[in-house]
Amino acid sequence: MGKYQLDHKAQVAVTKFHEKQSPAQFDKRKHLEKLRAEFLKKKQQADK
Repeated sequence: MGKYQLDHKAQVAVTKFHEKQSPAQFDKRKHLEKLRAEFLKKKQQADK
């Protein structure tokens, strides 16, 4: 058994915390991809 065993209530709280935190990371990646796509479009238009 590990040193830091959590009871069921604490495990549920940790799971909820991680569920709330995980979408933010994916949103950042999508946002960066969107910005990169917009930048490339502007760059292609400027090159023409």
